[in-house]
Amino acid sequence: MNVKFNLLRKKSTTYILLSITYDGKRLQTSINEKIKEKNWHKKKQRLKSSCTDAFNVNSYLEKIEHTAKDIYYKFKMDGFSPTTKQLKEKIFEKLNGVNTTLTFYDFVEEFIKRSENTKKPATIKEYIYTINDIKVFEKQNRRRIDWDTLDMQFYDEYLDYQLNVKGNSHNLFGKRIKTIKTFLNDATRRGNNTHLMYKGFKVTVKDSDNIYLSEDEIKKMYALDLSENERLERIRDLFVVGCRTGLRYSDLVTIRKENISKDGIKVITKKTGKTLNTVIIEETQEILEKYNYELPNISKTNLNKYIKEVGELAGINEITHKDTYKAGKPISIKTKKYERISSHTARRSFATNMYKGGHPIYYLMHIIGHKKESTFLNYIKVTNEEAVKIITMNYKKKAS
Repeated sequence: MNVKFNLLRKKSTTYILLSITYDGKRLQTSINEKIKEKNWHKKKQRLKSSCTDAFNVNSYLEKIEHTAKDIYYKFKMDGFSPTTKQLKEKIFEKLNGVNTTLTFYDFVEEFIKRSENTKKPATIKEYIYTINDIKVFEKQNRRRIDWDTLDMQFYDEYLDYQLNVKGNSHNLFGKRIKTIKTFLNDATRRGNNTHLMYKGFKVTVKDSDNIYLSEDEIKKMYALDLSENERLERIRDLFVVGCRTGLRYSDLVTIRKENISKDGIKVITKKTGKTLNTVIIEETQEILEKYNYELPNISKTNLNKYIKEVGELAGINEITHKDTYKAGKPISIKTKKYERISSHTARRSFATNMYKGGHPIYYLMHIIGHKKESTFLNYIKVTNEEAVKIITMNYKKKAS
């Protein structure tokens, strides 16, 4: 970047002209400072020291040069080269102390701070993750992100980035877009954003292909003798309680004796802060008593890592097909079932097995915490053949 000051003559008046060259671009603009040409030192690009106003004018020129360089390199640190219009606006905003509308990033930073008193920690975490992800995308794609660039081109490029660069699913992309629209909707209501192209952003949701464990598979896992491997035994026990209660991992580790009654288990969920009741069966009671009603506090990372080992020992090695994406196109890869077991498999297994057992959807939705029947039905994993068997079984029960 090169900053120079030259003279610009307009009729009988001479102005100081700011000239900046950078990245193959050139910005030239008057700084509205009038001088007499005879007082200008061409080589030093400053007023001659003998001039009455030299100190003030030269100090101002130094300030302009430093400001221009600071702003330019801030743009570069953000991963892209500014247009001459953007650079000029930012320089004079800084020099004149103009209180401009917040940038997208500035607004989101304030939005997150405002939300800390009203939103759950998990929601705040999602906000922070999303904005950080957008900053990485901005640098990799060399695409400036602000109100005017959050358009359909951004949407298409961000979709490609999520699917093809990061290898994420359509559902995760949809989650990110939903969060971005939350930011933009609030900014639009407050008058910070007037660009409404984001209204066309679609929150994609596709049927999940996550697995569940059948009743037989859960029983095989629980029947394993892991007495000589305390680590796997603790992992297995925590997971089985998840399969038998349908509680999220974050709620499982909060269970204490006071949460237990003859009618079941009652917890205040970390995700929503609402009270949730679920069933307690013999296996759950046995495990809770084993740990004196304080389940092992195992990190989610370790649970996800080692429960696969437990699944392999239990012989849960059926070949499954996992739907994913490669180069933006859907593909299916073969995996052994135990390789796909995770902490969330427990909750999905509870919902699916209970549904297959003929328990009414209305009651199961209360336990799982789903408000919409469509959400619950998408959550469980039942084949068409299994659905027919369930309907037939329930019909026979009613007829008998």
